[in-house]
Amino acid sequence: MTHDKEAYLQAIAGMMDTMLSVFPEEATLILIDETGVRAYRSSGIDVEVPIGTPRSALAGTISEKAFEQGRTFREERGPERFGVSYVGTAVPLRLAGEVVGVLTSAVLNHRLDAIRGSSESLAASVQEMAATSNGIAAAFGAISGEMGALADKSEALNRDIDGIQSIIGVVQELADTSNLLGLNASIEAAHAGEYGRGFSVVAGEIRRMAAQSRDASRDIREQLGAMQARLKAISADIDRIKRDMGHHAESVMELDEAFEHVASTAGEMLEKFTRQ
Repeated sequence: MTHDKEAYLQAIAGMMDTMLSVFPEEATLILIDETGVRAYRSSGIDVEVPIGTPRSALAGTISEKAFEQGRTFREERGPERFGVSYVGTAVPLRLAGEVVGVLTSAVLNHRLDAIRGSSESLAASVQEMAATSNGIAAAFGAISGEMGALADKSEALNRDIDGIQSIIGVVQELADTSNLLGLNASIEAAHAGEYGRGFSVVAGEIRRMAAQSRDASRDIREQLGAMQARLKAISADIDRIKRDMGHHAESVMELDEAFEHVASTAGEMLEKFTRQ
């Protein structure tokens, strides 16, 4: 049995160079038997475990755990000790059902670190963009609310102008009536001859004031009409802006949902790579 065990471990040691070439990243292979480190091969990472290191010096490592418990162990280590991140895997070697050794690999983690870093950066960027889009959506909502208040004020002013137009209409009717009365008074004064001369002056003044009132009413009505037309145009613009704001807010919300989906995906990627 001892001879078979020795031959088996020797065969494994002889294949370590070939095994090392299989790994796409720089790696180290360590072969451990019941006494300690038996063989060591490395293509870049030096884990500082020389040949002959006793098993007692490996207490707590995945290599010793694999030897003691007879099952595979895997762990990821950061760059704190060796300056690089790596993934270690310890596989028990059995002969006739007995654990006679452990083959441990330590593979550099450059790509995984890069992916993890990209995932973290992506998640942070997406969160920042999502916060920005939320702010934009809130701003759109606030502007839309202000536009609504402005539209209400414009509508109220439009109603006030309608009321003023009605009053101007009454004034113009009074001016027309006064003009008619002045005309009748002038006719009667003319019939009265010398006696109606003073009354004729008063009647003429009434007609002049009526004409001024009528002209002023017409001018005011025209100005109010122009103002009302501009207010209606402003109201139409406000309604259009409100609709555009609503569409923009919906687009921002859709964009925010897309950001959340990307952030969730980045988080899942980061969690997945962290577990490995």
